[in-house]
Amino acid sequence: MHGISKTVYIAVVFIIIVAIVIGAYYYIMTASHKPTTIKTTTNVTTPPPTTTVTCPLPSNTSVIVSIENEPPNSVDPATGFYAGEDEIMTNVYQGLIAFDVTNTSVTQFMPMLASSWWVAPNYTMYIFYIRHGAYFANGDPVNATTFWFSIYRVILMNQVDSSFYTNILYNGTEASITGYAIPWGACHALAFATGNNNFIINKTLCAYGLANILSNYNVHNETIQKVMSYPDQAIVVLNPYTVEFKLLQPYMFFLQDLAEYSASAVDPVFVDQNGGVVPNQQNTYMNTHTMGTGPYQVVQWVPGQMVVLQANPNYWAAELPPNETNIMLTPPKIKTVILEYTSSANQVMSMLESGKAQLMGPLSLPALPPLYLSTLEQNPCLKVVVEPPSAPTWLILMITLDAQKYPLNVTAVRVALVHAINYTEIIDTVAPGVGLPYVGPISPGMPFYNPSNLPPYNYDPNLSIEILKSLGFKLVLLNGTVINPNGQPLSLTLTYTSDDPAQVKIAQEVQVMLSQIGVQLTLNPVTTQQEEYLISQSCTAPTYPQMLIWYWYPSWPDPIYQDLVVQTNAMYSGIAGDVSCFNNTEVNSITNILPSVTNTTLITKYVTEVYNIIYQQAPDMWLYAIRQYWVQSCYVNGTYWNPGVLGYYFPLMYYNATVCVSK
Repeated sequence: MHGISKTVYIAVVFIIIVAIVIGAYYYIMTASHKPTTIKTTTNVTTPPPTTTVTCPLPSNTSVIVSIENEPPNSVDPATGFYAGEDEIMTNVYQGLIAFDVTNTSVTQFMPMLASSWWVAPNYTMYIFYIRHGAYFANGDPVNATTFWFSIYRVILMNQVDSSFYTNILYNGTEASITGYAIPWGACHALAFATGNNNFIINKTLCAYGLANILSNYNVHNETIQKVMSYPDQAIVVLNPYTVEFKLLQPYMFFLQDLAEYSASAVDPVFVDQNGGVVPNQQNTYMNTHTMGTGPYQVVQWVPGQMVVLQANPNYWAAELPPNETNIMLTPPKIKTVILEYTSSANQVMSMLESGKAQLMGPLSLPALPPLYLSTLEQNPCLKVVVEPPSAPTWLILMITLDAQKYPLNVTAVRVALVHAINYTEIIDTVAPGVGLPYVGPISPGMPFYNPSNLPPYNYDPNLSIEILKSLGFKLVLLNGTVINPNGQPLSLTLTYTSDDPAQVKIAQEVQVMLSQIGVQLTLNPVTTQQEEYLISQSCTAPTYPQMLIWYWYPSWPDPIYQDLVVQTNAMYSGIAGDVSCFNNTEVNSITNILPSVTNTTLITKYVTEVYNIIYQQAPDMWLYAIRQYWVQSCYVNGTYWNPGVLGYYFPLMYYNATVCVSK
């Protein structure tokens, strides 16, 4: 996931075989409280006299406001991909299973629309048993056919979220050749049900034939039943309440994939009444309208400004007996959630400090960079929460170096640059208390991170000068010394998003640091939209960023594919993940096969080899990893973070009428 948004990519990807970190587990309180006014006691001296500070609850305690910086463009599970969109979909839609947000484990799953499941020993088959009695907010029922429809729809639409199933449920190479993402075996299923073998030969005919079924979805139709029950395809409806997934190759952590929003149930009737399914196209109505089984529904949307979620009045899980429910099926305690959006740090601060907003979101990349946290900590009515260093660290910040164009295609130049940066100073000034040094590409705290214990690049400007001197560059140092006066000066451009105060400050600091080794750095502030356009170009395009400040957050819990492979394999150059456009034959060869390896010893061996090459080739400046943090009013309870759940899970939140804890 890129900075303010998750990385968009349409590329051939390989199966992810990973070991996933297990976090600590703790339970949340579920008691409700009568609204009242809260007072907090703040220590002033030692021994401390106390000052009583009044922290009033919102005038309407059935409403909670989160101030965020990423307004959604789509909340369709086939199309939405950015962090702010994920947050909404997580609260509106439900899948077969879910991560438990009350702990940081991504190997424990809660049954949602599935009551139980079975995994084949070779990890090629997963069977789910659907709950009886689950239904959408409009009362339409959920069964096995719902998931055949929902996930086939995601794949066939071939938007960014189809990438969750590339080479798992459909052949990515074939999709890139034919122009259609089609679940494997679906064309044969159509031929079997209709007797027309042209569906197998003609992929256009197959894609539109499948779209026709999805757009006119009648589970009582005999032909459609034959298609859904055909045994040799990606998803098979075994009976009305049993669905089987058959994978193209073994995948040990398909459950992690299915726990994400892209595997959510969408209502076939609602979809077909509002645009249906077209290959390679978004459904613009579904982008902004929801009909899920989840605890909330979208009831108001002001583009770029606000989204309002209202508790689902027809929530199926509210009727479950205690022995069939779990924490993730809890009905909402706070009935209305208002998500307000701004790119102004001052407005975020004002909303929080005035109590007009009770949360700062979304989780994964909060609206305020960490340099503002110390100010907010002084407010006794606010609570700044920072995950401990032992918690999984997923969000990382780097500067990518375009390895395809001169002069950054020269390895020695990149090595000189990575040693010219004072990483400690950047962490201390931009991310105090939450920034952690790291060695990429895998995020620290994740399995297989830095297996050789390579140290972060050390700050050594003299080494940088010596390297650039040996390459013949003209360097004009700050003390007036001129090195290689007849050489060419080294001039570079750093691109960054201007609405992120952290990036602005980092860009200014890096400019000063590089000037100390005689490198001229031009700063190029852009909007997020401009940034995404720039890195969607070919790596050799004249306007592709030479250097780019870039956030990364994996789309689902997977250090091998989501961190290592897509950031280092040339197949994913550009916005797909390898933003530095690094292209190394040995790394490509290893990472092409690495995701399908199941032996952890062999995985470690391959990861070590890739790490050593990347470390020596220096395609990126690894600035810091970010410990998860958020800000909330002191009277808000039930806020949790799980790295597999992007954003707040609102049903568990409630207002606590007890005294706010003093800082």
